[in-house]
Amino acid sequence: MDEQEFINGIMEQQNRMAEYDKKNLKASQQNRTSIDELVRLVNSILIKHHITDTINKQHIRFYADFIGNIIKVNDKKLSHLIFNKYFPNPTNSTYYHYTSYDAFTNIIKNKKLRLSNLNKRFQDGEFSTFYSEHGMDGYKTGGTVMGVDCSEKAIMSEIFFLSLTGSAYDFDINSLWRDFGKDGEGVRLEFKVKPKTTDFREVFYSTNKDKNCIPLLKELFTEVKSKYGVPFNFTYSSKIGAFYIKGKFQNENEYRLIIKRTSDDYEAGHIPTHIVDAATGVKYIEIDFLNDYADFELVSVQPGYNCSASEISKINKLITDAGTTTTVLPKALENYF
Repeated sequence: MDEQEFINGIMEQQNRMAEYDKKNLKASQQNRTSIDELVRLVNSILIKHHITDTINKQHIRFYADFIGNIIKVNDKKLSHLIFNKYFPNPTNSTYYHYTSYDAFTNIIKNKKLRLSNLNKRFQDGEFSTFYSEHGMDGYKTGGTVMGVDCSEKAIMSEIFFLSLTGSAYDFDINSLWRDFGKDGEGVRLEFKVKPKTTDFREVFYSTNKDKNCIPLLKELFTEVKSKYGVPFNFTYSSKIGAFYIKGKFQNENEYRLIIKRTSDDYEAGHIPTHIVDAATGVKYIEIDFLNDYADFELVSVQPGYNCSASEISKINKLITDAGTTTTVLPKALENYF
């Protein structure tokens, strides 16, 4: 780099800083003069979409490059209103997890559950589906904010999920045995779940081409940017990408526990990660049945319809050796309906 290039680089940096300072000054002025107007706009959209609770000027603000509740807003009420509307906290008495025989053996012996990061489902449109259907293109272009890599892959690598499903009568149980229970050679585990964070939720399925969005968010994104010229952004938006799934998977009736290692709501950065595939960025973590994020009580296990008599005998022995009160159910039927 010659001297002129060095000088040009310094000048460009100074110009960017000056431009940012100008935008930051404008945001500060808007927080004094336009905040009430912004609150009215947001509340009108909430009411339109049947959320009767409202926010006030302590819950949202103008920033240099966006509008939202990410920094200098301690009360995240707006984010909670959005989450509770579209991703309700589950209320089932128990939940099911279909897995292979070998994975079941490891789960019982170690009393641990494995959570993979979202990169495992990257090809299925995990995470990116929400952002593409709501016009949030910033996650594709990436960038660093306050020292944090905000690219799509980087965020997905730090969000880990455990998939569960609901009542046997609410979904296509046959397809779950085929897809996740190794075509009946696996095992179904039934858990009581006691969450300790707000990150155990029912997923939202994007249904079809006419309804590929959460209408409340679509309107917030559109109206805020149209009126003020900067995008709307909110705390926990990266977590929504973990609970928003393409409609073609709706038969799975999925509930998820997610653990975000970089979450501001709880400490999870200390959990060790294990690499599955360095090329794709797929990693996993393991948690005990009783842990800081949710407690799992194993209620029953059911052998798949293709489990052998020998495997069923081993399943019974594993449960007995584990010293639990877990019930071993009769072998599943091959076709429920």
